[in-house]
Amino acid sequence: MAITRDRLKLWRDSSLPGGMDVLRASCFDYRYPAHSHDEFVIAAFVRGAQRHRIARYQGVAEPGTVMIIPPGEVHTGEAVECDLGWDYCAFYPTSQFIDALAADILPGAGNLDFGRDLLRQNTDLADRLLQASLLASQSQDPLERQCAVYEALGHVIVRYGERTGRSVKAASRSADIQKAQTFLADEFHGHLSIDQVASAVGISQYHLMRSFRTVTGLSVHQFLTQIRLGHAKTLLVRGVSAAQTATSVGFYDQSHLINQFRRHFGVTPKQYATASH
Repeated sequence: MAITRDRLKLWRDSSLPGGMDVLRASCFDYRYPAHSHDEFVIAAFVRGAQRHRIARYQGVAEPGTVMIIPPGEVHTGEAVECDLGWDYCAFYPTSQFIDALAADILPGAGNLDFGRDLLRQNTDLADRLLQASLLASQSQDPLERQCAVYEALGHVIVRYGERTGRSVKAASRSADIQKAQTFLADEFHGHLSIDQVASAVGISQYHLMRSFRTVTGLSVHQFLTQIRLGHAKTLLVRGVSAAQTATSVGFYDQSHLINQFRRHFGVTPKQYATASH
């Protein structure tokens, strides 16, 4: 069997709308044949260079490039230099998801239009997409994955999308977000999804994601993590083990608690419990 330098990981996350596919890849010898998707392709390039053909357009995607391919557009892809290859990530959201997300983000009415430019040079946005794909690949928490992907794709829509019809955009209601905060405070110990939170409040997932950060300055997942960590500190001071504390407050396991605790407080749960009196 030939040894390949190519490393591609493609998976479907059923917690994302429509069961969204996500890709992280490092390609050298691999060449994409002419093909198309029923979904959008929203990709970010972080290393090397990819030569491609999209419909009649030929181009090169370099680090910091964001690529937006509409559904149905035939495209190919290969390395500009095989020894250099290219690294990138890609999301494959449905048109229905993109249009629904745009309806809560952009003024106007009608379907979303990204314009004619397929490649945009935007290093910050490319990095957002890359970090979202990394979380989507590694996190066991569906709410964390959802927040990361929703927000990254939302930034793409805000930066490059347009809805040309006229409409009156409803203002965010802080009362809805207060309800969401109360729900999270009551149900923090469970494994929650964005759909559960939105349903409890009575608003759309997309409106919740957008409005929650506007009102609180935090994503839904960030807010929930803070609640969980607060309860974790109380249990740790009482002498409850880190393993039991983790499952009691809604973290998936002890390592998840340790990582979040160290990230937020700079110490491990054990160090915190030992120093407390």
